[in-house]
Parts: sequence; structure tokens; C-alpha cells
Amino acid sequence: MGWIIWVSFFMLLLFSYWDQWKTLDFNEWLQIFLLFMLCNFYVNLFGLLIPAGFIIGLIYMNKKRRFYLAKALIFGLICVITNFYMPNFGLNEVKQYQLDAKYSAEFNNVNAIYHFNDNSEINALNKKAAELIKEKSPTTQTSIEDPKILFRIWALAHRNISIPDIDWLWSKAPYELHFYWSANRPNQLNDRQYVIFREVGYMGVFKRPDANSPFTLEAIYEFDRLKSGIPNIP
Repeated sequence: MGWIIWVSFFMLLLFSYWDQWKTLDFNEWLQIFLLFMLCNFYVNLFGLLIPAGFIIGLIYMNKKRRFYLAKALIFGLICVITNFYMPNFGLNEVKQYQLDAKYSAEFNNVNAIYHFNDNSEINALNKKAAELIKEKSPTTQTSIEDPKILFRIWALAHRNISIPDIDWLWSKAPYELHFYWSANRPNQLNDRQYVIFREVGYMGVFKRPDANSPFTLEAIYEFDRLKSGIPNIP
């Protein structure tokens, strides 16, 4: 994100010299650029920004009496302050924010959002829990890599509910524990699972890199209810 801010302020700086394009020579343009770059040099003193480059540039401008450089100093100072104090996020974070907004639009109110990756502990713990439950049902045909199973395991563990075996989790749990579940798989690489109790609901977002790889949990949305209405909970 820092380079986007830097480029934006540099373009604004050039635009501010619009009325001087023909009067400034190459050396003067070079000084403007170098002084703007110099302003990005700073000292971090226990979380406090000391704009060392700006101070050096200010001394240079006053000593040489080249006041046309004032704009470069001002834009450079604003740029370094913005980069220093603004939270550091990149394009991936922007995309994630847009995705969160898209999914959150499904719900009346979102209580919490949790994000994970392939190496997150939750995926390792979920896999281990699925394997332990699978051992209790050695003859079952239900795959423990199915997002339906993985997300139900997480949801019940989150509510401190023990799971006797896979078959119970698959067929009986929704009726005995009174929760609604549904799934949405728009393509082979993305899957969304919903587990909704009367007082709270959870949506799990699963993804995989290709059709032959297992799904991993990438996000959980905790919400009060769906905007589309209250589902028929057993």
C-alpha cells in the first residue's frame, strides 16, 4: 500500500507545478524529485515519527534560497506521515475487505469475522478431530474431507458439544441439536457452509487450489440471522 500512496502524492506534486512546467529546467525538476524522495527518510523514535529528511530538505531550501522546492517538501512530509501512521495493508487486504462486505450482505448483523490460511492451527485441529471421529465409525462411507463434515465439527466444538461418531454428525445431529444447515458450491474450488441455530449462525468459507486438493477453511462469519429470512430449524 505504501507505494500506492507514494505514487499518488508524487503525481499530485507534479500537478501542483502545472503553471511552471515551461519555466523549470532539468536540474530544477531533478531537485524537486530528489527533495521529495529525501522526505521519505525518517527516524522512528519509539513509535513517534521524526521527519529527518524533511528537516534536512528545509535547511537546504532556506540556505540555497530555492523556494520553488517548498511544494516538494510539503507533499513529501504529508506522504511520509501518511505512510507511517496509516495501517499497512495491500491489494490482498483490499480484496478481502470487498469479499467480507459481499458475504456480510447476506446477514442481518455480523457479530464476528475470522480469517485463516492453509497453515492456521484451526485447519490442523479440525483435521485431527475429523480423524478421531472417523475412528469411531470405521465402516462409514462419509468422507472426513467433506466441508459439510469439517464445518459441523468446528461449529459443534465451538459450542462445546461432543460428537459420538460421523454418522450421527451427518444424519442425526441437526435434529437432535436443532440446527439448520445448507451449502453453496458455485464451482469446484469454492464452498460455503452454513450452520444456523436459533440464536446464532455460522458461515464457513472453504477453498482449494485445484479440484484434486482438499478444501481448507479460510473464513468464518458469525451472524444473528439471514436477511432472506429465518430457515426452518428442526
